[in-house]
Amino acid sequence: MVRQPAHRLTTPKKTHRLGFGITAGAAAIALAAFGLPALAANAAPVSYQNDKQIVSDPFTRVQKNGWGAAPVGGAYAVNSPQAFSANGATGVATVPRPGASLSASLPSATAVDTDASAIVTLPMIPTTGNGVYAGLQLRSAKGSYYQATIRVDAYARVLLSVSRVNGSTVDQTTLAGEKLVAQGVTAGQKIAIDFRVTGSDTVTTTAKAWFATQPAPAWQVSGTDMTTKRLSGAGSVGVWTYVSSGSRATAVSFDDLKAYSLKSVQPGQPTPPATTTPTPTPTVTPTPTPTPTTPTTPTTPTTPTTPTVPTADPTIDQSTARVATGAAAVGSTAYAVPAGAYFVAPGGSDATARSTQATPWQTVQHAVDVVPSGSTIVLRGGTYHETVTIPRGKQVTIQSYPKEAVWFDGSRTVTGWTRSGSTWVAGNWNVAFDNSPTYTRGAPDGTQPGWAFVSPNYPMAAHPDQVWIDGAALTQVASRSAVTPGTFYVDTAAKQLVLGSDPNGKQVQSSDTVKAFTVVGDGTVLRGFGVKRYAPSVPDMGALQVYAKGVTLENLSITDNATTGLAIGDTGATVTNVTVARNGMLGATATYADGLKVTGLLAANNNTEHFNRAPVAGGLKIARSRDITVTRSNFLGNAGNALWFDESVYNASVANNDIVGNDGNALVAEISAKFAIANNVIANNGLAGVLVSDTGTVDIRNNTITGNQRDINITQGTRRASDLSTAGHDPRQKLPDPTVTWITGNITVINNVLAKSTGNAILAVEDYSHERSAAQMGITTNGNVYQRSSTALPTWAIVWSRGPGDPAVYTSIAAFTAATGQEKSSRAIDGADVLTGFTQLVPSVGASALAQPLPAATAALTGKPVGALQVGAWPA
Repeated sequence: MVRQPAHRLTTPKKTHRLGFGITAGAAAIALAAFGLPALAANAAPVSYQNDKQIVSDPFTRVQKNGWGAAPVGGAYAVNSPQAFSANGATGVATVPRPGASLSASLPSATAVDTDASAIVTLPMIPTTGNGVYAGLQLRSAKGSYYQATIRVDAYARVLLSVSRVNGSTVDQTTLAGEKLVAQGVTAGQKIAIDFRVTGSDTVTTTAKAWFATQPAPAWQVSGTDMTTKRLSGAGSVGVWTYVSSGSRATAVSFDDLKAYSLKSVQPGQPTPPATTTPTPTPTVTPTPTPTPTTPTTPTTPTTPTTPTVPTADPTIDQSTARVATGAAAVGSTAYAVPAGAYFVAPGGSDATARSTQATPWQTVQHAVDVVPSGSTIVLRGGTYHETVTIPRGKQVTIQSYPKEAVWFDGSRTVTGWTRSGSTWVAGNWNVAFDNSPTYTRGAPDGTQPGWAFVSPNYPMAAHPDQVWIDGAALTQVASRSAVTPGTFYVDTAAKQLVLGSDPNGKQVQSSDTVKAFTVVGDGTVLRGFGVKRYAPSVPDMGALQVYAKGVTLENLSITDNATTGLAIGDTGATVTNVTVARNGMLGATATYADGLKVTGLLAANNNTEHFNRAPVAGGLKIARSRDITVTRSNFLGNAGNALWFDESVYNASVANNDIVGNDGNALVAEISAKFAIANNVIANNGLAGVLVSDTGTVDIRNNTITGNQRDINITQGTRRASDLSTAGHDPRQKLPDPTVTWITGNITVINNVLAKSTGNAILAVEDYSHERSAAQMGITTNGNVYQRSSTALPTWAIVWSRGPGDPAVYTSIAAFTAATGQEKSSRAIDGADVLTGFTQLVPSVGASALAQPLPAATAALTGKPVGALQVGAWPA
């Protein structure tokens, strides 16, 4: 539950509450057709070229009480003439007070397919509130329009979004949620914005924004609108600005407003040149007061190739890890078969009175129902297409027969395809899944930017339907008309599956079952098989669910399920050598899972449906649990946060893991307490290597953290556990819980390699509540090796909270040590590599002379000798 100021991951407020049986409430917005604006991402591309220019206004005139008339586009209509003026260089809209908005339109400049651009400048950057908004409006008619909006927030960031308004901002639908597109904006700096709207039956909106002194980027946000409220007809061009109620009123200037009507290019015609937006002559802008921020998309540094490590699942590349982890290949395990075991086989019969190896039962559920507690059920090789519930009061062991491959498969083969135009159709498809986008069944998704589960760019994410052709997954689209090669559509009214790829001569499989296992019986053991292609919705929690105490999961491969693979909701679970991979939203999750022990987990390539990173997506998320161990596990290539502890987790040990190549934060400890983080390799992740947020008592020791946006980011927000109205408490504890205060402090950063940060700092400590300095927080650093690619990348070595006001920024470790007394035994290197591969320090660093002796607690956790002198993680 990342709740941080907007310049971190998301906006600071969040209404979702995560965990089992916890609602994720948010204000509803009226949406048609599948509950969200549709994005036809796989529709056949249509090219457009400029037809004629309908607006051109350089604002070279001097005008009061309005904007007068544009040289091309006619007279402006403004909502408050006294607030508008032209000064000979720009058109100025002076917002009179916080919470007010201004708009100006050109009623005679109308078109259906339109591309508009403008330059926006602010005379001052907001320091409080949600900031200042400015945007372009297209197809404006009778108070309805599409709008591309930039927001400059109190952290000097530029965020871009697209929405549709139907007659009133109360009836506003987000088509593309806010995306961070620029940061470090200064007063008077020119921001270019380009907005395009095309199509009628399906309206496509695309937008981009950038500093005008830099080259124009590709389109940055997009969304399509096929709802009944879409705006299909012609409308006028306009501009708009708004100052949030918590920010200071200001003027906003517009310049170089241009718009073109567009015409489509028929297939076979040459691709037209892209519409361009003028790039003004570069201007020198003042250097801002340092306010550390982090970019959205870091550059992944080049790392020496490491030998390929064998893996049980050949589709998962573990070559970047020190040691391969995860389940043994399905069919390779050989668990002993005890005397008196019961047998199940796909060709067996449930009518058999007593199951034996010669006369097995057919279904696992029948076996569970009839065997006495304490029994072992042995599964012969083959595929099981069923849902199994192990009831309360029954303890069983379910395992595969030695060296036989057992799969629980939630899909079935689909046949009987007929061609229909450019698609193929199979009838009698009676499967209809719940598609609730949050953990509350039937509730709508959130509307607050940054806190919706489903991204507008992937509006079908929460639909659990899945189709494979010869093992290759297809992408679900929202309408028959959007079906193209590689996609499919579920026509629930006609009870048909519609494919865009030819299925003839191939095997087509489609998910038709929600869950594989629900375990309620304490002490159950599941081992040696695979679970794949089930279709749980978000509120269904997972394909394999555990709500029992002391459950053992071993050598399980849980892959290709619609949302979450594994969900644990009770205490004492042991997860050993389990693979969770290619699941639609989250590899695994655990809540109220005290005593959870995770060893040898492989969480790889999860969030294939591209759910938003927050509130939940990625590898493994653990909430409201105590005494957790995650060790010798690999978190690789997840589209989200890799390993995320959130909402009052207490006493977690994270050791000997490799967390590499995930596009969110690698390791997050949030509104929690007491963490030991040791001997981990944390490399080339899209956001922070280690993010400590509103969390106290954290020991970060002997890790190699390299190529992340900020290698270590330690933050304090405004949340406090003493405020019981704030979400995230563990209701099983006496509240407020004195052991989990949500106050960042007592943090040690010792014997780590911090290298090649791709953001603006290697190590950052910030208090967004502006109450305490890093010294007052009790942050201690020593014995670390810092390496930058150059003295300018990143520009800052250390960001260090001073309490009130901006944090201190140090451009070198020497300056940091001189000012704070920290890092008296450390090494800083700019330019030269300090690592061979991900772990081996080059001998010239002289690490043993810097290292602080390994304490007993860390030695026990990592399996290394007490007093060892090591900087960074140990090689395998």
